[in-house]
Amino acid sequence: MEYRLGTGLKIKDKGETVSLACPKCNEKVNFHVFSNIENRLNVKFPFIKTSNVYFLICPKCASIYTVDEMKGKTFDKGEKLSIGNFDFKTLKEFKNGND
Repeated sequence: MEYRLGTGLKIKDKGETVSLACPKCNEKVNFHVFSNIENRLNVKFPFIKTSNVYFLICPKCASIYTVDEMKGKTFDKGEKLSIGNFDFKTLKEFKNGND
């Protein structure tokens, strides 16, 4: 299985969350938050749409979850409580066009 977390080459560390329960290992941990840029081609002007992808990694079991871009931006501005237990999204498997 392959997962894609943005298209940029540089992953930025955004800090740690408050103590949250990991959905996989059920431990209360401080998730590490990272971001990456995602560029997509658009049919209309502007032809390249840029957005940020925010993802969290559990330090106990190494599970990876994503959150909405708005939640990530709010967290990036210093609001540590913007990401909660119900904001986690599981990763979608990357489908290559050659498969």
